[in-house]
Amino acid sequence: MENGRGRKRIWKNLIIIRGLPGVGKKNKARKLLYEFGSGGMYSASYYHAMSNWNKDYFSQNHMWNRRDVFRAMKEDVDPIIVYNLHYRLQDMWPFVTMGMRRGDYQISIIDLPENYVSINQLYSNCLGKIRKQMFRNWVYFWEEADDIWDVYHDSYSIYRWQNSREEWNF
Repeated sequence: MENGRGRKRIWKNLIIIRGLPGVGKKNKARKLLYEFGSGGMYSASYYHAMSNWNKDYFSQNHMWNRRDVFRAMKEDVDPIIVYNLHYRLQDMWPFVTMGMRRGDYQISIIDLPENYVSINQLYSNCLGKIRKQMFRNWVYFWEEADDIWDVYHDSYSIYRWQNSREEWNF
């Protein structure tokens, strides 16, 4: 794509990886980062681990992850790979919105797994640390996103985030 001066526009990449725990989101992110040769991987799991998976900090951990991604965009990191559960559209909306506002990020969403994986297998992959009922809840409340526009135009997400005072939303 050329702009008015005849130069090609250079797109950076924002890749959002979503899936249940135990499906290999982190491994997929690492593989993509290796293929690109540089960039950054971002997940609230990093902060969850630092707080010993204390649920009292989960909201703050996700906020810090959004802050990290926003700052990476300001530093023109390419690619930015965000991997989290993202079972609701509102979980992805801040990242899609950041990329859209920047205007120079090509945004893609990768759903994992590509093939069916049973709850028993996911439970096993997570070494039994997550109750099976949690997996059932996530599956039940999973919101499909065919593309970034399903996320960007989601009315609940817009309502949820419109008054957010986080750094990325000014």
